[in-house]
Amino acid sequence: MSFEKRKGDPTALGIFAYGFSLFFLSIYAIGFYRWSESIVMISPALVFGGLFLLIAANWEYNNGNTFGATAFGTYSAFFLSFGIAHIGIFAWGFSSIEVAHFVGLMAVAFTIMTFIYWLGSFKMNLALNLTLLFLLLTFALYAVPLTTLAPSMSTAMGTFPSALKPAGYVGFLDSLLTMWVGAATVINDRWEMAGLKGPIPVFPLGKKK
Repeated sequence: MSFEKRKGDPTALGIFAYGFSLFFLSIYAIGFYRWSESIVMISPALVFGGLFLLIAANWEYNNGNTFGATAFGTYSAFFLSFGIAHIGIFAWGFSSIEVAHFVGLMAVAFTIMTFIYWLGSFKMNLALNLTLLFLLLTFALYAVPLTTLAPSMSTAMGTFPSALKPAGYVGFLDSLLTMWVGAATVINDRWEMAGLKGPIPVFPLGKKK
């Protein structure tokens, strides 16, 4: 008799890593902390969003999950780039306006990329679909003010940094949705291992063959 070792699902790690990074970024953008206290968003971006998402992406790749590996890997790249751009030694020689424009252009690129992931999620489940939809809106709401930021601190969405608040609120809601997806992945997995139906619904989309 042979036993095959059961592989764990890295989805929860990836979802929670991105969700917590987004949570800290969102409360900072909303204005819960002074603008000078950027450590509130930078450290989680580098550790949770950068390192842990990259680890989850590698595990998804080993599990043969192209969608998860690509999504986690690219979002890891975003948070790493975002965090590094705000570290003094790397940002030296660049003005805050230039850094904002860089992050804004990244937000434009990831708005497009998230739209692709969102389309793919229509064959997955409603929980993930809504999570990606709110993330798509979050990136778009960051892209507009950051790419249009002028030296006068005015943007197409009002005065900076208040112009970031809409993105902060939507991002905060999205971080709550990640808790839904992550909790469902972890808790349902444990229940199913005990032969029970998972208690947290995610509402599958698409028809199974």
